[in-house]
Amino acid sequence: MHMKQFILSLSAVVALSTAAQAQSSSFCEGVHDVLKDAPNDYRNILGRMMESTTSGTMWSSTVKIPGVVGYRIVSAMGYFYEGAFIQTTDKNKLKPLYDEYTEKLKACLAPDGYKLSYQENFIAGLSDFRKVIFMKDIKPGTDAKDLPPHVTMEALYNKDIGKFALVMFIFNH
Repeated sequence: MHMKQFILSLSAVVALSTAAQAQSSSFCEGVHDVLKDAPNDYRNILGRMMESTTSGTMWSSTVKIPGVVGYRIVSAMGYFYEGAFIQTTDKNKLKPLYDEYTEKLKACLAPDGYKLSYQENFIAGLSDFRKVIFMKDIKPGTDAKDLPPHVTMEALYNKDIGKFALVMFIFNH
């Protein structure tokens, strides 16, 4: 999905979220609820279809992870849960949430064997916000269908609407 389309549709998700939903009681519980259904391509937490284009299909989710302001499930070259923690015109508002949610994800995922790594963020003006990645070690010979889900968090910017976003993705593999 093109970044421009992604951010524009994320704006709509933040504004419109959601249909019938189950608010998880804690951040970690919500993350684990989504991770648990990742191998099923999120079928158990799939809500109504919101949009379908040649780039992908988006559904509401029946699980709202505490702290996200907009969320959905997307099928675009694979399935993933997407939750935005903030969308703002003020880049300075990203840093406290970036630090907070990096620590929360670490506390939730490290006990389950997930390891934290970072990748550079090449979006102009956002190099201080490296992409946060949580993955489990993969044993040699693991079949593609058995790959574990992984979690990322990224700071993004859409110049068309002039907004920054901090977004968590939970990929099915």
